[in-house]
Amino acid sequence: MNTDQATRQPSKHAQDHFTYSWTIRSFNELVTFYPNAGFVLSDRFWSPRPPLTTDFSPTKNKQNDHPYLWRIKLYPNGVNEAAKGHISLYLVAIQTPYEKETNITFRDKTFKLEVYRLTSDPNSTPFSSSIPTLIRNETFTMKFEFDGLDDFGRHRFCSFENLFPNSDTSADIDLLVKVHVFNTTTTDDTSDEPIEQIESEFPSFKQHLDDGKFSDVEFTFDCGSVIKAHRIILATRSSYFGKLLGDKWKEGQMKTIPIKHMEYTTFRSILYYLYTGKLEVRLEFDVLKDVYSKADMLNLERFGEMVAERIADMVNSDNWDEILLLAWEVGDTRLKEAALEYAVTRWDEIRDSENMKRVMACGNMGWIEELMKARYISMQIS
Repeated sequence: MNTDQATRQPSKHAQDHFTYSWTIRSFNELVTFYPNAGFVLSDRFWSPRPPLTTDFSPTKNKQNDHPYLWRIKLYPNGVNEAAKGHISLYLVAIQTPYEKETNITFRDKTFKLEVYRLTSDPNSTPFSSSIPTLIRNETFTMKFEFDGLDDFGRHRFCSFENLFPNSDTSADIDLLVKVHVFNTTTTDDTSDEPIEQIESEFPSFKQHLDDGKFSDVEFTFDCGSVIKAHRIILATRSSYFGKLLGDKWKEGQMKTIPIKHMEYTTFRSILYYLYTGKLEVRLEFDVLKDVYSKADMLNLERFGEMVAERIADMVNSDNWDEILLLAWEVGDTRLKEAALEYAVTRWDEIRDSENMKRVMACGNMGWIEELMKARYISMQIS
């Protein structure tokens, strides 16, 4: 296996994006040799900063002398158990000396990840270039935090079924991975926390949520609350609701549907996402935990990752054990890393706490060994 790396500067006129290309030869060898949770990294690459003004003179745009630093992280066999049979793909933000010196601790960026399979033209010569076939692309808007979540992508970006002909992972294939870093970010509706870009196929219908106008279904709860909704929006945004509100289930014929096994706040948060593509602000920890489990049940992967990121930012002395146990149970690497980092950096404070006793009482020696190993590594580094 070998890799080729290439970059393309943005056009002088548009200056709207920057592209980095990473060619991975004999990708099937990576699948063979790298276990689940094993990863490979691209070379580091730089993308130019967008101009601060339309005046392109050096005196007006000195910040342009300090570009952004990145790299791509790829897990050939998935980042965790839940991602087996897929590649996991992330863009990693690396803090530059300039960002350190000027105390810049985060980076807001919109970017697109693309994966192509390279195939040879049967009529080509040995020196001809391969033909790229797009397998998947996805656009994100992300706040990279250098002291926290510094990478973002998708746990299950591409399945082996789509990557390999006839799902044969021994077949020799080359991959082309591209990242486009855009010089614009989504800034509207700042009252919410946009985790990913709301693309043209996912426009916001926030103003219609719980609005009786045009609604054709309502959900009732034991607490007495009612949510008015729109079948076409829910069915379009969620395969679960497409089935629930279709003609195969009895609920599909009901104008009022009682919700018995989900709290009102949890259900409303899910609908809020389906209407806006965003995660509500100011949700409490217990609600987020419930929403996280329901997102997986409803097969809302993007939503689940948004919730996981919010939970990871909320780790504290009261809940680190809950988050760690949850992460182990579901195989969520981000939650696990956040909880483990909190535990090992505050070991003296928490070692005799009730939280630690609950972790030690979990009965899973593999989990306990992982915690102790993280503690040992932390001691060696310090």
